[in-house]
Amino acid sequence: MKDSNSRPRNRTQLPYSEQDWDDESYALFGERADPMQCPDCGRTGFYGPRAVDPDEKLRTCRFCGFCQAVGHTPVRFRPVVHGCADWPECARAPYLWWIAPDTKQFLCPYCGQNLEVETQNQFMKGVLVTSPSADTAHPWQKVPQGRSYSYYLRFWENWACSKGRTVL
Repeated sequence: MKDSNSRPRNRTQLPYSEQDWDDESYALFGERADPMQCPDCGRTGFYGPRAVDPDEKLRTCRFCGFCQAVGHTPVRFRPVVHGCADWPECARAPYLWWIAPDTKQFLCPYCGQNLEVETQNQFMKGVLVTSPSADTAHPWQKVPQGRSYSYYLRFWENWACSKGRTVL
């Protein structure tokens, strides 16, 4: 389902139901179907269904920040990186942690430090970074696209933070 620009049609405004989440999850994890394209940016290998807990099911893309919880409208999450000693690398770039658009402070999951997302203080550095979708030089731009389940499983297993998934 692509338009003339070879990007998927924007399915982001369609309702996203629990059945949609169940279908995507079963296809990816049960049937080992090839990873789907992000309905917003069209990338594969970064988009997929996720469950924060049994009550919070969503679909996200770690390339562009698209995020849509079941029963809600999509939002654009923002990428952050903390340069602490324990912060991981993934696919030749610092791992990106995605936060809600209104988040002002970020608790680093690796060192526990509470950080400012954005700051006007010239002596402090914020942790907000440019997303790979907006940065043509970002190493994640080189992640091969349109590959199979087994390809992405092998690709992402090279980085510990992917935890053996077929999508980052």
